[in-house]
Formats: sequence, structure tokens, C-alpha cells
Amino acid sequence: MEFVALAIFLATYGALSLRNLSARSAGAPIWLVLLLGAAAMVASGSISIQEAYSSINLQVIIFLFSMFTLVTALDISGVLEDFATRMILRARKAEDVIFLTFLGFAVLSAFLMNDTLALMGTPIMISLAKKMRIRVKPLLLILAFSITIGSVATPMGNPQNLLVALVSGMSAPVVKFAYFLALPTVINLGITFLLFRFLYRKEFTTARSGFVELTALEAGIKEKPASDRRLGRVAVVIVVITMAGIVLANVFQAAGLSQPFGISEISLFGAALLLAVSGRSRDIVRSLDWGILVLFASLFVLMEAVSLNGIIAFITNYLPPIDTLNPRGAILAITISAVLLSQVLSNVPMVALYLPLMRSLNFGPGDAYAWAALAGGSTIAGNLTLLGAASNLIILEEAERRGHRLGFFEFLKIGVVVTLLNIVVLYAYLYLIV
Repeated sequence: MEFVALAIFLATYGALSLRNLSARSAGAPIWLVLLLGAAAMVASGSISIQEAYSSINLQVIIFLFSMFTLVTALDISGVLEDFATRMILRARKAEDVIFLTFLGFAVLSAFLMNDTLALMGTPIMISLAKKMRIRVKPLLLILAFSITIGSVATPMGNPQNLLVALVSGMSAPVVKFAYFLALPTVINLGITFLLFRFLYRKEFTTARSGFVELTALEAGIKEKPASDRRLGRVAVVIVVITMAGIVLANVFQAAGLSQPFGISEISLFGAALLLAVSGRSRDIVRSLDWGILVLFASLFVLMEAVSLNGIIAFITNYLPPIDTLNPRGAILAITISAVLLSQVLSNVPMVALYLPLMRSLNFGPGDAYAWAALAGGSTIAGNLTLLGAASNLIILEEAERRGHRLGFFEFLKIGVVVTLLNIVVLYAYLYLIV
């Protein structure tokens, strides 16, 4: 049975890798590939139906549903595009446009899930490049790196961080993530932006020449309201309340005060309230990306089958060994494994595969440094290649749908430098505080 499970696993990720390498939106969607793999695991007896149902982490599914509900409302109301436009209009020079866009998407990605921002940000960056008369590729790269790095700092920033926060069992995950990951995230954002200014200085020079014309063209947008102002106001208020509730619940946990609600429950309350008062609940639900929920449910089943059949133990033989008695050595081993394995599996499946290994090595809620290394390393891994993060693939497909290509090696030559610098900063910071 182990060989059957291994064959299904290899076939599933082989199909996923071929699809990713082709970078064609017309290919089979990721969720369908993983769904077929999960179904094959059940059909072959590699995992029982009961085990498959039990393996699906409802907390993750509920959180994703809730966040997509909130963000979808912001999207269809026009709030997100209005936010981006206002950032552009605050600029005094061309460099400010790039900086504000980079910073704005980075900050948003810490709270609104980077995959969603990849989908929404791509057309905005393409439009901005056309208006500034510069190449699209640098702005697509800025979008990719900003939402990846910005999402490191919180459990809500990306799906793999959420998995780590929930499966690790750590108390007050928002507080713990901030303690271990907020400062290196800020440093990495600064370093990455300075690197872009140096590497694409010609683009900035070109943008400068047409900046006066750009601001004159955009000035008329200033008074343009969001497409649904009422929904926009309601969505913003509920998003703020929901984020405040999540932070407050984590503060209570950090202070040792018991309360029954976690990230998933509070976000669900926010989503339910939004649907109840929005007046456009059907529009919001129809616009949700249900494929992402299918993707994660399938992923849980597939990874549980892999774990039950000993494949994880086989894979770990080829990864750097983790010395649980040496925290600094463990951080290095976990970070290297996260970066390398994410290039094969993408970072979300990588974390799903690696979590059982860390639990088997007795990493628990008190070992927040190790979980931070896994979250930070697997997320930063998305900066190395186009295949390292789902958000990269979303940007790639959305750009190609609009007639713009982003090459694997063009991404790689920048990604190697960005990833190396980011990993050094992350490891140095974790090394100093453990």
C-alpha cells in the first residue's frame, strides 16, 4: 500500500509541476489536480473515508471562507482599487508611486491573505505601468515580492502561516508571530525595495519623465467614488472590527486569560455579520473563489495519506536533520528545508507535509521559534522561483491573460538575491533572540 500511495503522490505532484512549468491558465486548475490526487488516495485504500474526513482542518477552511468573504466584499465594492488610486495620487514623484504601491500591498498582505491580493493587484500594476510608460515586468515583480514578504508577519497573511498557527497549538499566535517575524519583515521590505531601486533605476528615470502627465491624467479619479459606497463602508468597518477582535483575543491569550474564540471563529463572526448586513450577500457568495477551499480540503486528505503511509519519513531522509536540543541549529535546518522543498511542492503543500514531521520530533506550542522558522522560511521561499508560491502563479496567470509574460529565469535572477538577503535577515534575527 505504501508504494501505491507513493505513486499517487508522485503522479499528483508531477502533474502539478508540469502544469506550473507550462504556466498556462488553460491548464487544469491546481485544485482539480489535488482533488484527483486525494480521490485516488481514498479509492486505492491508502486512506479510509473516515480518516479522509477527519484529516480536513475545519479551522483553516472556515478562516479561508471568512477572509475571502471579507476581501470579496472589499473588491466588488471598489474599495481596494480606490485605495490603490489614492496611494498613487499622494505621490510627489515617480519613485513615490512605486514605493507607496510596494508598501501598500505589503501592509495589506499581512491581513488580507496574499493570494487574494495577487489576483486583485495584477491588473492594477499593469494599468500603472501603462500610465507611467514603463515595462510591466518590474511592477509585477514588485507586487510578487511585496505581498510575499509582507505576509510573513501574521498568521492571517498566507495559508501556510495559518496552518502553522493552528497545527502548532501555540497560544496567541498573532502575538508570537509579531514577536519573531515582524521586525525581520520590516527590514526585508526595506532591503528589497532598495534593491529594486538599484536594479531598475532606468525604469524610475523613464517614469520620472512622464510623471507630471500621469498625475494630471489621474487627477480626475480623485473624486470618483467606489462603485458601491455603502457596501464599501460596511466592509471596511467589519474588516477593522474583525482584525481588532483577532488581535484582542490574542492579547487575552498572551495574558493568560481564557476565552473560547480563536482566529477562525472571530473571522467567521465577521463574515456572517457582513453577509447579514451587506445587502449583496448573493453577489459576494457567487464571487468567492470556492476552488481555493476545494484545494485545501484535498491537500489535507493527500498529506494525511502521505503521512499514514510513511512517505514523510522517507522524504525526511533527504532533508537537513533537525537537532531538537540545539534551537539555533534547528532554525537553520528548518529554514533550509522550507526554502528547498517549497520549490518542488510550492510552500503551502510543503508546510502541510512538514508539520507532521515537526510534531513527531516533539515540537510543541512552547517551541514558537521553530514554528516561526517554518512559517518565515516557507513564505520567503516564494521569492526564489515562480513555483515557490501560489501567489506567484496567480500573478503569472493573470498577467498572461492580459497579454504580458513573466519568464521563469527573469524571476529567478532577482529572486535568488532577494531570497538570500531575506533568509539571512530572518535567520540572524531568530538566532539572536532564541
